[in-house]
Amino acid sequence: MNELTKILDIIKRPFKLEVKGGCQDQSVVDGLENYVSLWSDKGRACSLNISETRILSELNRLFENYSHLSPIERLNRIQDATGLIDSFNEDVQVENPDFIGEDLPLFISQSRNSEFGVLPKVDVVSDGEVSDDPDLSRLKFLRTSVQYVRGIGPRRASILREVGVETLGDLLEYYPRDYLDRRNFKQIYQVGRSGSYETIQGKVVNIVDFLPKRRGAPKVCKFMVYDETAVAALVAFGKRGGYMQTLLKIGAELVVSGKFKRSYNEIQTTDFEYEILSSEDVELIHTGRIVPKYPLTAKLTQRGIRNWLKTALDEYGDSIPEVLPLEIRQRQNLMDRPTAVKQIHFPDSHQRAQAARTRLAYDELFFLELGLALRKKLWELQGQGITFKTTSDLLEKFLLFLPFELTNAQKRVFDELKADMASARPMNRLLQGDVGSGKTVVAAMALTITIDNGYQGAFMAPTEILAEQHYYTLNSLLSPLNLNIILLKGDMPKREKDEARKSIRNGDAHIAVGTHALIQEGVEFKNLGFVIIDEQHRFGVIQRKTLRSKGVMPDVLVMTATPIPRTLALTVYGDLNVSTIDELPPGRRKVDTRWVPEDKRQEMYEFIEELVEKGRQAYLVYPLVEESEKLEDIKAATEMAEHFQNDIFPHLKVGLIHGRMRSVEKQDIMQSFKNGEIHILVSTTVIEVGIDVPNASIMLIEHAERFGLAQLHQLRGRVGRSSHKSHCLLIADPKNEEALRRVKVMVRTNDGFKIAEEDLLIRGPGEFFGTRQAGMPDLKVADIEKDTQLLERARAEAFELMESDPALEDPKHQILKAVLKTKWQENFDMASIG
Repeated sequence: MNELTKILDIIKRPFKLEVKGGCQDQSVVDGLENYVSLWSDKGRACSLNISETRILSELNRLFENYSHLSPIERLNRIQDATGLIDSFNEDVQVENPDFIGEDLPLFISQSRNSEFGVLPKVDVVSDGEVSDDPDLSRLKFLRTSVQYVRGIGPRRASILREVGVETLGDLLEYYPRDYLDRRNFKQIYQVGRSGSYETIQGKVVNIVDFLPKRRGAPKVCKFMVYDETAVAALVAFGKRGGYMQTLLKIGAELVVSGKFKRSYNEIQTTDFEYEILSSEDVELIHTGRIVPKYPLTAKLTQRGIRNWLKTALDEYGDSIPEVLPLEIRQRQNLMDRPTAVKQIHFPDSHQRAQAARTRLAYDELFFLELGLALRKKLWELQGQGITFKTTSDLLEKFLLFLPFELTNAQKRVFDELKADMASARPMNRLLQGDVGSGKTVVAAMALTITIDNGYQGAFMAPTEILAEQHYYTLNSLLSPLNLNIILLKGDMPKREKDEARKSIRNGDAHIAVGTHALIQEGVEFKNLGFVIIDEQHRFGVIQRKTLRSKGVMPDVLVMTATPIPRTLALTVYGDLNVSTIDELPPGRRKVDTRWVPEDKRQEMYEFIEELVEKGRQAYLVYPLVEESEKLEDIKAATEMAEHFQNDIFPHLKVGLIHGRMRSVEKQDIMQSFKNGEIHILVSTTVIEVGIDVPNASIMLIEHAERFGLAQLHQLRGRVGRSSHKSHCLLIADPKNEEALRRVKVMVRTNDGFKIAEEDLLIRGPGEFFGTRQAGMPDLKVADIEKDTQLLERARAEAFELMESDPALEDPKHQILKAVLKTKWQENFDMASIG
């Protein structure tokens, strides 16, 4: 083996450790500069030719003053040195080094290795060496612990961890929530006439405090600021005033932004922000420019975050990796990413800040859609699905016995399902429709085709009462076909469970309806061909995948009665084909919804009694604080049922149903209610979905402000299921703006899609439909409601890219692949492109 090759191999060995440690020059004792110099001297002692000597000299030059370089400059030097050594080794027959010598342990630092534990969750570069692709290496470098940013350290890093900032990349993506325009200072004598925010700069010349004469009023503190033209009073009350007194001393130089007014013969403000200026402000990070405002906690200050970000951008800003291909950036007219990150933090103008936001929002939406495009492609490439023969005798018989005419929307959606079933590609479709639109009938039609082709169907619902309702509904719809439909749920006796599982396993069961019990171990289908998942947002990704795995590439239909805004359909369900039943069956009437104040309760009871005496029935619903029914909630519902029976409606039959009842009890109660034996049913939210009692035309919801919009709409959907005029009465005492908006929306509209749009606006995309649990990356800049056009542009590019390079094998797409893995992390099966 060439002697120089051995030396170069030893020189190269600490490089990987150095990069993983954030290029802090702590991978070897006495630093890399001395380490490289020492081994270069050893190399020169060998018999070298001119070109070999030149390599050692170039290595020495690369590591000259290494300890004085910034971490990103050190990374670049390591990359150059790696390339130089690799180029030499390509020209020499490389073998494993047969000597290390006794000296090496003296140079490799063992004591600090534990501090370099911030390893990326996804290895973008190979474990062996530093990547030749500078963007990939920089991407990995961004995962260095934030404690290594100058001025932060371990203690401050632990504070930043509380807001989700753990790495250098996290810090650079800790974006401002707003800006203060401090470019145009006004002299104090000019302010206080516009009513808008104005910025002044001056010196604290006096501080006074006093207690107002009004009893119980907080202490008032005034800080007088002078700028040689006039004096302005900063007025603070109570704790804020006391806190400011500990920070501000006479002589302190301040910049103040606030709404000033002229009153009590002085210029003053009570609505203001201030910063203390110091010699550190020569770069005008905090004033004299458009200043970023960041989300804070009790331990974080605007000044601290701005300083850390300024440092990080100065040292690493030019080395932020570009993650989008040039052709996409050009087509979309996007700013380059390094500039965008700098400009969103410290913009030169409002226009530049907006352009930066657009670029960074586009990135988030593009990678979200690229992940969805990949998920869709993975589904399509999983293998041969079932090609169903859609001409079905069972279907014809089903339609013949159906006691009503299908709506045009049901016919259109079923045609879409049939096309999927006839295809060899496995169905992956979302069926959405408002409450009562007839989704179950469409699902039953698909099941008849499934069974006629010799396959079994599975129908999974999130709650036992809903599973039971689907079981009875399917039995009723399919009774003329003599099919074996079985029910499997957690609270069944062991003997019944065993019989149900046996029936599923040997194929006697044509359709299995159930809860999570369907996906437990021990449940085996003989020939599962079609999977239906109802209210699918109540299930996790893993649960849906487990049920699908019970068959060999079965078709999958997921259903929801909570309409999905179009923007969410493009994101949360962007990998599914979406069908919408947007038409209610004839006879469904609009439900009259009213907000009833507490003082009108007696009149409301009289109204309910009047309708019941006319032959109608009523639901009275009580809220739950938690998803699972608590004993105190059940106690409240039980007490109210007794109160209604004994004190309010003694001559009517009042029933009670709640989630803690045994299954057979719930069935008996619901059957009695359906038969008209119970006039008023007091319930917790177990009746939210799936219950169908056409004669029930009154829905009273107590404490309606505690319910979400989607849940209120679902509850209202239990009435209005016949030709009788129906009513939804909301007793509510909203304590905040959000609760008030929910109640007002319910009164204003019956349209589930409008309600879904309002729900998205009120709750935001993260909580709506539990998208944070759907395996999706968080959006830090983008707003899928406001950025609809940007979302559609990003989606088009992402899906087009996935068509042209589904495995992301093109060398220019390697950075895309690496970022995609990072964004979707453990929540996404990336095996096919990994």
